[in-house]
Amino acid sequence: MYLYIYDSFLNDKKYTDLLIKIEKRVTDLGIKGKIARLSVLKNMKELITDGVKDGVETVVAIGDSKTFAKVINIVADLDVTLGLIPVDNDNQIAKILGIPPKVMACDILASRIIKKIDLGKINNYYFVNTAEIENADVVIEYNDFKVKPETTKNRIALYNFAADGISENSNPVDGVLEAVITPIKSTLLGKKKIEGTILPFTKIKIDSNAEEQVSILTDHQIITKTPAEITVVPEKLKIIVGSERRFE
Repeated sequence: MYLYIYDSFLNDKKYTDLLIKIEKRVTDLGIKGKIARLSVLKNMKELITDGVKDGVETVVAIGDSKTFAKVINIVADLDVTLGLIPVDNDNQIAKILGIPPKVMACDILASRIIKKIDLGKINNYYFVNTAEIENADVVIEYNDFKVKPETTKNRIALYNFAADGISENSNPVDGVLEAVITPIKSTLLGKKKIEGTILPFTKIKIDSNAEEQVSILTDHQIITKTPAEITVVPEKLKIIVGSERRFE
């Protein structure tokens, strides 16, 4: 049984035609299910958990990357399969999973190629793609070492997926995450990124050297604070992927 979660921004009339086409396509493909439209009065977690109690086995998130980040933090601890229908053409998570945008994603759902992928976990939040810290004075506990960026102008990115052409070996089914520390130095021509240091890990800790906590942005959506423990949770999420995905 399918549960289709429509994010609240899809209540805008400009999405009406697209949603009608999606609903028609899933009906034609025989994967029609219950529709839940989010609003200020409807809580996503409650809708999903109630659906699972009623026998839902596949939750389909319709929206953008922020939608997916929110849904993943709910379904990761439930025994369900996740499907995605991106309504934008440039969704990086969907591209890595081999899911085309809009109506074409319905055919991927119907094909039901299911993979169990790793998730990152930072304190109490899961992330599927990246977690980022910028321009912070932090220390990273890595194995038996403490690593500190060379300058306070830096970017620290924790990858589950390959992204940005930096951590090309990141793979969501290998049981490992990568921390990439990239110092940024100012020059007469502006800011210049120096080649990053890549640290593969299954568990690290990040803390601030200053009194103030440092913000960590996960999947461009959820903000957490230091001190933080980051771990990989292997094969945590069952997700429907396409044949053009960027991993095996």
